[in-house]
Amino acid sequence: MLSYHLVVRHLMPTAMVPVLYAAAMAADAVAALATGWLYDRLGAQVLVVLPLLSAAVPALAFTDTVGAAVAGALVWGAAVGVQESTLRATVADLVPVGRRATAYGVFAGIMGAAALAGGALVGVLYDISVPLLIVVVAGIQVAALVLLWFTRAVRSTPAH
Repeated sequence: MLSYHLVVRHLMPTAMVPVLYAAAMAADAVAALATGWLYDRLGAQVLVVLPLLSAAVPALAFTDTVGAAVAGALVWGAAVGVQESTLRATVADLVPVGRRATAYGVFAGIMGAAALAGGALVGVLYDISVPLLIVVVAGIQVAALVLLWFTRAVRSTPAH
């Protein structure tokens, strides 16, 4: 959607989109390394950055300002880096060794289905209203933060 937006709104020539994608993948790598390092030292609380990054993407990326749209692409790349590396580390922390392959498969299936649903939702909302798209994505990310907080609180409650 971001590539489409950049080209249709004449913010970037089509030939530059792969260059921006490459830059976003560089942001992906940096974010993966940084949050992985932090996760090893601080634990899952580092994952709070993921909904924050994800909420910022449409607010930046779907503007009519080149700089903000480029920043949105780079933030998207950073979010992908956290999602594809550090978020997966939680699977290893939550699932016993003998069930991890299945857990990773379930995780990948859920992530794929969520990406499909999210992409379809963004596409529909982009056609309806970009401000609505921004609000809906931000709302979903607030729900993700609440869920993260709740699951962390439940996991840290001592069992009797």
